[in-house]
Amino acid sequence: MSGIVPASKTIEIFSTFDELERIVDEAEAFFGLCFTEDEKVYVGVLLASEAVTNAIEHGNGLDETKKVTVLFKCSDNLVELWVEDQGPGFDRSSVADPLDEDHLLADGGRGIFLIEKLADDVRYENEGRKIGIMFNR
Repeated sequence: MSGIVPASKTIEIFSTFDELERIVDEAEAFFGLCFTEDEKVYVGVLLASEAVTNAIEHGNGLDETKKVTVLFKCSDNLVELWVEDQGPGFDRSSVADPLDEDHLLADGGRGIFLIEKLADDVRYENEGRKIGIMFNR
């Protein structure tokens, strides 16, 4: 671990892909302070990108007036990423398994699949408008 690890950082963006690039840069810097392994930094950045993309596209419906709030938290044992949108929410059980034969060629569902496979824990709150992605340190 290099430098002083900030306990938390909150960023609010409008629902644009230009703003997504900013989150990717912020995620790389934050996870780089929290993890010593490059692979964990990469996974953190990937999952931040997936979660924020989902919030922009599916949550906020590409409405550039709606915001996405991203919270990074780092403690001795846990690194957390929380992403919340202003959309109507969603029911996790309604998202099909992308590995199911009927959905192998479908356009959606892979972001959540990646998040749930690569994170140590995932939580959905606020009727699906908020996702918490946890990594053990």
